[in-house]
This record gives sequence, C-alpha cells and structure tokens, in this order.
Amino acid sequence: MTEHGSKRIVILGAGVSGLRIALKLENRLGMKKNSIILIDENEYHQYLYRIHEVCNNHYKEKDIIVPLTRIFKGKRVELVKASVTTIDPERKVVKTNEGEQSYDILAITLGSHSTYFGIPGLEENSYTLGSYGQARVIRARIEELFTEAEVTGQPPNILIGGGGFTGVELAGEIADWYPFLCRQHNLEKPKIVLTIVEAMSTILPGWNADLVERAQGVLESLGIELLLNDPITSFEEKRVTLKSGKVLEPDLFVWTGGVRGDPVCTTGFEIMSHRIITDEYNRIPGHEDIFAAGDCACAVDESGRPRSPTAHIAMVQGDLVAHNIYNTLQGSSLKKYKFERAGEVVTLGKTNAVGDLFGIKFTGSLAKFMKKVVHWWYLYSIGGFSLLLGK
Repeated sequence: MTEHGSKRIVILGAGVSGLRIALKLENRLGMKKNSIILIDENEYHQYLYRIHEVCNNHYKEKDIIVPLTRIFKGKRVELVKASVTTIDPERKVVKTNEGEQSYDILAITLGSHSTYFGIPGLEENSYTLGSYGQARVIRARIEELFTEAEVTGQPPNILIGGGGFTGVELAGEIADWYPFLCRQHNLEKPKIVLTIVEAMSTILPGWNADLVERAQGVLESLGIELLLNDPITSFEEKRVTLKSGKVLEPDLFVWTGGVRGDPVCTTGFEIMSHRIITDEYNRIPGHEDIFAAGDCACAVDESGRPRSPTAHIAMVQGDLVAHNIYNTLQGSSLKKYKFERAGEVVTLGKTNAVGDLFGIKFTGSLAKFMKKVVHWWYLYSIGGFSLLLGK
C-alpha cells in the first residue's frame, strides 16, 4: 500500500522505453512519496540493436546487456523480476507469475514478439532473434552444426527468413564468422555461406535505394545469397517452400520476417498492425491511467500510416510518456507525440555498414563508426559517464 496522496507507477518491461520512463520519472519526482515499480522477466537491460553481434567470432557480454541493479543503483526504483501474464484495467492490477501488482498509473512497454503470418510450420520449426537469450541459442546451434560437419565434411546450410534490418545484420555477422568456423573445423568454405529469403523485391524494404544497393553488394561479397520477391509459403519436414516452388533444406533457419506487440499487452486493447493503438499522448484510449510506448505501441507517421518499430521511436516515446506521467501527477497539460525520422545505421559484419542519420548518408567504416557513436550516446543517456566508461 502507498501512503496517502502517493501514487504507484508500474512500468512493464525494462527495454528502451521502460528504462527511460523509470529513470526520468525517478529523476523528476525526487523525494516525493510516489512509488516506481519496474517489472521485467530478466535482471538485465538488453541492447537489442546489438544482439546480432552474439553470432560472430567472439563477443563480450557487457557489450550486449547490463544489469538493472547497476543502472538503478542508489535510485528509488523497485525492480521486480517476473513475467507479466495479464493486465486487468478494471481492478487496476497487473498479474504476474510472482503475484499481483496494483497500480495507479501503468506504462506498458513490453516490446515485441515474432509474428509468423499464418505460414504453416514456421513458428514450430524456426529460431528467432528477439532477445539476448535467443541470440545465444542461435550461436550455440551454429557451433554445434559445425562440430557435426567434421564428420560429414559439409559445412552447414544456414537460411535467414526476412531481409529487413534484423535479418541483414544477423547475416553479416554470421558471414564474417563462417570462414573462421570452417578453419577451426577443417572444412572448405563454400562459395555461398548462407541465404536470405525475402518476400519483397529488395532487402531493407522502404529504405534509401542507393544504400540498399550498397548493402546488397557488400552482402553478396561476403558470400550471402539473396532470394528476393519470393515469400515463404510453408516450413514442413525440414523443407522450406517458397512461392516460386523452390524448396530449401536448411540445417538452421532463423526467422526475422516480422514482429507484433507482446500478446499479453495487446489482448483486451484496440490494436493496429498487431500493436496497441494509443492517442496523441501515448495513452490507451478509454484508459487515461494507462500509457504504452515502444515496440508494443503503434507509432504512425505524418500521414497516419503505422511505422515499423525502431529504437529511436522507443526512446522518443519513452521520454514522452515519462513527461506525461509526471504532468498527470502534477495536474498539468500533456505533450503530444510527433513522429520523427531519425534514420538507421545497418551493420554488415564487423567492418562494414551503411547508414542514414537525419538525412546524412554514411557508408563503410564511417558508417560503422557512427553506429558506435549512437551506442555511446545511448549508454551515456541511461547511465552517464560511469556506464559509458564501463565502471
């Protein structure tokens, strides 16, 4: 129970949006008697824009995740390790596997899960890359396949479904790692090290055409085969069938072809593109005490079209929700969400990248460096110099 006049602010998910909401509210509320509770199934925050780096020659765990206790050391935020099962707006309660949490104000930032578009066998047979844990599973499976290949003499056949940002970045990392694994296991590296299959006519659909062409050239130089404009129709008995009739038999299939909001938070609320519809203040219509942000919330552009979830959108919405929750507590006016085009930097293995940030285009090593700059800025924004310097 909270003290008289104080409020319980419950935040679901310690991703980009949830983390920023908790940090900014804690900073602005100071010593006021409000409670901030952050619930997540993990004890760490994930740099999801870097999890593909797990599938390379080597990686450092500290570059992919950071303990929540480190970020919130000395701060008035209660961390609860639990999985959310349901949200009950009528009772103003969140149900978890560790019990119930009541709230006065709720922020839903549970992120996204893979969506399979009803393609037969896809969900049951594919690996996905949506978390640090899943990335480690994929890495372990690749290492296992190469060990098995010592007996057959045939390097594994790896297939990635989806040529968006996630699929392209994962492909670049694996392609860089592939020659090292072949040498390690005394295998001859094949001309094609892995394949990307994409339903659209191009990789990175909707992105700058010149950068897409550059990215495609880099991927092909790494030995990545691109099967474009040929959607997957089924995945049964270890056979991936494409619309053209082509059949592929991968040893490892990773699906990166689409995401939807976490089913826990999309159940019971109005949705668009499998994500929660919010009003201009990032509140859920009909529930003035519930906000949503990040991958589980449907962000729209100037024309009202849903936009694909990105880390930048999650940051902007997280900051906005923190501001609006604070102003709600103060009885002040709220700020409206405005879609902003920040751009993306897409890595293509350890040494190459292409990017478009605020209208400025980068390629090669400069783009790779800009990706690091973005990461350094993010570290500073959530943990100051202490986190940035690894202290």
